[in-house]
Amino acid sequence: MKSCCVSVLVIALVASSEAFVLPSSSSSSIPTTHLCAQTSSSRAEFLRDVAATSIASVIVSLPGMATADDTDDLAMPTADEQKALDEAALQEKLRRKAELQKQARRPIGYADSMEAEKRKQQSLKKSKEEKRIALCEELGRGC
Repeated sequence: MKSCCVSVLVIALVASSEAFVLPSSSSSSIPTTHLCAQTSSSRAEFLRDVAATSIASVIVSLPGMATADDTDDLAMPTADEQKALDEAALQEKLRRKAELQKQARRPIGYADSMEAEKRKQQSLKKSKEEKRIALCEELGRGC
């Protein structure tokens, strides 16, 4: 409904602007300087009409942006809701801590440790190209 009113308002203001009025046949006798002045005043009027229409459409659409539903989301949680949120966060924190402790308690044998170290060394190995680029960067050359 509001967009319909806004579009009707825009059409009414733009259609009434002299920028869209064709010059009459008698205006051909008007010197070029007067025609240029008339055109610039029409442009100025057109720009003024467009600005007024834009401002009017913004003013009309502003009340529809804020509704009662939006303001409810900004309210502070009640004491019960806050307590439930705190308990859930605490439970998650304790679950994560127990999981990490379980991983730390697992005994690692010599063979497992060596295998993990070999995988780590393999992932850190660089190719010849990567080594060459790293050396060029360290020496400050633009290789």
